[in-house]
Amino acid sequence: MCYPDLSLVDTSVSVPVSWVQYSEDNIGKSASERRATRELTELVEGTLVAAARDMWSQYNRVNAAFTLRVNQTTHARNTLQQHLAKTLQEMHQTERTISDLEGSIWAMRAPLRVAQSRLEERTYRPNIELCRDQPHTRLLSEVSALQDTVLSLRQRLSEAQATLQQLAGCKSVLEQELYTKAHSLFIDQERCLGLRKTYPSTPRLVGYT
Repeated sequence: MCYPDLSLVDTSVSVPVSWVQYSEDNIGKSASERRATRELTELVEGTLVAAARDMWSQYNRVNAAFTLRVNQTTHARNTLQQHLAKTLQEMHQTERTISDLEGSIWAMRAPLRVAQSRLEERTYRPNIELCRDQPHTRLLSEVSALQDTVLSLRQRLSEAQATLQQLAGCKSVLEQELYTKAHSLFIDQERCLGLRKTYPSTPRLVGYT
């Protein structure tokens, strides 16, 4: 088979000069792309290192904030426990006071009854003998004093019972606050700080490991 037109010039075929120029252009583009890749890699690595440094800084700040909060909550819990102990002690003392007042009121009943009985018996004295004499006056004074004492004791008993009721309410509030503080401490100290005991290293954050 013959190919008579092969001797004609084909403009699409390169010549040594254009071939060299094309190759040099490709080599230049390759070097430029490799240089751009290195610059981009360095930029990405710098960004990752800066991000890892910022994350470490934030990690330490959060840990410091958690530690401060745990210390504050612990102090508040300890203070509440002290107040609860004092409240319980005051409740015990108030209960003893109530018991003593009730005993004192009960003890006053006998002499009051005796004095009232004597007054009542003197009303049966006949005729002129029914006299408002000194014994009668003294009995009236004794009955009045005893009644005033009982009234004062009942007033103090009512105040002591009201105080005991207030202390019981205070005790309930303190116990609820203690439960809340203990729950907060468990979450912050055990759950949150417990999960933050380990933290990825900078190489791992950057992506080397």
